[in-house]
Amino acid sequence: MKMTMGDIARAAGVSIATVGRVLHNNGYVSKEARQRVERAVAELGYVPDESARMLKKSRSGLIGSLVLQNDNSLYDRINEPILRAARAAGYGTLTMETPRSESTELQLIRHFIGLHVEGLAIISNTRITPEMFALLHKSKTPVVAVERGFLEQGIDSLLVDDRKAVRDAVGRIVKAGHKRIALIAVEPWDKVEEQRLQGYRDALTEAGIEPDESLLCLMPDYDVGYGKQAAERLFSLPQPPTAVMATADRLAAGAMQAAYERGMRIPRDLSIVGYDDVLARSLSPAIDSVGFELDGIGEAILEMLRLRREKFDRPAQIGWIPTRYMQRGTVTPPRIR
Repeated sequence: MKMTMGDIARAAGVSIATVGRVLHNNGYVSKEARQRVERAVAELGYVPDESARMLKKSRSGLIGSLVLQNDNSLYDRINEPILRAARAAGYGTLTMETPRSESTELQLIRHFIGLHVEGLAIISNTRITPEMFALLHKSKTPVVAVERGFLEQGIDSLLVDDRKAVRDAVGRIVKAGHKRIALIAVEPWDKVEEQRLQGYRDALTEAGIEPDESLLCLMPDYDVGYGKQAAERLFSLPQPPTAVMATADRLAAGAMQAAYERGMRIPRDLSIVGYDDVLARSLSPAIDSVGFELDGIGEAILEMLRLRREKFDRPAQIGWIPTRYMQRGTVTPPRIR
């Protein structure tokens, strides 16, 4: 049977108002009365009715996050500091995950709206439609898109400068003396993929290196198997690359498998750089990778959500997630052949 504040009051021999002051830590209660109330709460197993509290205050105290399920744990690494910052600010947190095999975004967004979340972070998900954003806008739910943006929909976004990050990483490979630098990337189906591809081309242009399309491998997805497949094709060229830039650690891991099967050693026979720094430290050897500086992004997202709540129709804002090149010794001068 569900306990009520009245049950607690009768058991403790106090008024319902006194029980409320103890439970909400609001107002003076004598030490003796507080102890009686707390003892009654523990003995009766009382749990406050959060839904009633939410309706009374017209707020939920919840921050939500919507993530797209995938094999890369990057979205988990992004989500964790968001949840940590929300809890530190006194919010409850709720994460919902949509599988890659089916689109459940609309259903989950309706759940978030029904729960009256005070802000929603959409992480690395490109499947949110204008109709879904219209629902969020109608309910006046503040939203921040993280890692993949929706500025054209008027959504505040916290993004990575992928073009610059890849350009700088390839520039390091060039400075080591490489000219035949391959790119293993994903087909440019979204802005993130377009920017990573353009960063590679920028670096070659700046170095005065004539692009060789045979060194460009665009694969369907961020999968270890596709990384291996791309590298096998590259290693079969009459003039194979001396270095590989992979736009995900998973692609780099596949390339390393292909290299080892050919008896190649890294970095003696092949310099390699990954991207996202999710697997890079766990590979053998640990490889150079472009990592995302995620410290502070939770606080940045909460601030963007706060500003949106205060002025819901303000223009969309954009923030940037810094990147850092993680140097582990897998870029060395090319071996003379």
